[in-house]
Amino acid sequence: MCQITLLMEVNMKLFKLLIAAIFLMLAGDAIAGKGGPIVSGYWEGYGQAMYPDGTIVEIALVEALLVQEGNFIHGGAEFTVIIDDIGMPPQAAQMSGHISGNEIKGLLGGCISEAPNCLGSGVFEGKLCGNKMTGTIMDLGDGSTSVVTLHRMPD
Repeated sequence: MCQITLLMEVNMKLFKLLIAAIFLMLAGDAIAGKGGPIVSGYWEGYGQAMYPDGTIVEIALVEALLVQEGNFIHGGAEFTVIIDDIGMPPQAAQMSGHISGNEIKGLLGGCISEAPNCLGSGVFEGKLCGNKMTGTIMDLGDGSTSVVTLHRMPD
């Protein structure tokens, strides 16, 4: 009789743990959402870059508009590079990438007309933390490495 009571107590504890685990999984889906992090929207930020010869430049007035389809991201950005306190003409780039968890990986480049006539000239790796995105861009065209910080702007 004592063994049956002990077995019932153990089973009841396991049952309670199972219910708690299911509740936590459902609560996690409600908080995070089934689709994971959302990057779609308008972003603004700044950055800094270094060229292979050691020249450091500021990246000012970064504006990006990103669209997300599932875990894939695409969009465009415009930014201004400042070299020796001289602002260069604004530059435009297009991006395509993938988000997994809070990590983003993709290519930065431009399309001559439309896809698939696109040139990827930089590799982007970043992290999303709420309404802030940080990333590193390795430009395969000029050899520079950039670090950027973007903040999601309200709609």
